Amino acid sequence: MRDPELMLSLLREMSEGKDKMGRLIIPMTFDMDERQQQRHHHMELLVDAGHAQWTNDDHHIARITNAGYDFLNAATNPTHGEKVWSRFIDTFNSGVSYARAAEAAMEFVTKLAGV
Repeated sequence: MRDPELMLSLLREMSEGKDKMGRLIIPMTFDMDERQQQRHHHMELLVDAGHAQWTNDDHHIARITNAGYDFLNAATNPTHGEKVWSRFIDTFNSGVSYARAAEAAMEFVTKLAGV
């Protein structure tokens, strides 16, 4: 199952990384426990949605993309982040894809900003 909270958490981790380079190392090994498998799978989903990108051929280092930063900023904004996140979750839970739900949330941000 897709876990939008985990996906947001991964975006946060990339954006707040120690190196401030927007990268996160998620090694893929044969002895991965369930939590590690979930994190890697959800990173793959973020890549699918355009919010992250693999930086190597082994798919164990990912970086947040500009679209990922935009979504993270919108969903965690102190002024309207709760409304945006709620819109995203409602749309996502209705069966819409993560990418489309994120797009709808970003369209909502535009309306909130009056742009």
